[in-house]
Amino acid sequence: MCKPNNYGVVLKKRLKGLLKFISGKALQITTKMMREGHLVVIAVQGKEPKRFLIKLDHLYNPDVLKLLKQAEEEFGFSREGVLELPCQPHELQRILSNIKALP
Repeated sequence: MCKPNNYGVVLKKRLKGLLKFISGKALQITTKMMREGHLVVIAVQGKEPKRFLIKLDHLYNPDVLKLLKQAEEEFGFSREGVLELPCQPHELQRILSNIKALP
């Protein structure tokens, strides 16, 4: 466990590495599916995986960070293709809806 005063430093390093990984993934996706400032992800649990377009600003949301951490633990960040999130589509939709509802 990190000491409280080191937590911010550790979080920044992890987020920096994650954003570097994500930017690499974004380059692999066709430009017609991308919008500037967005990332395509797939919610892979459930009967049918579903694609989502997520604003890069949303990556700082605690719920999204939790999903990204789970994705790192479950899949690793060395996979090819679109970033897969280990959740059901309705769960990711709820998280994104809650983010959009924030002032």
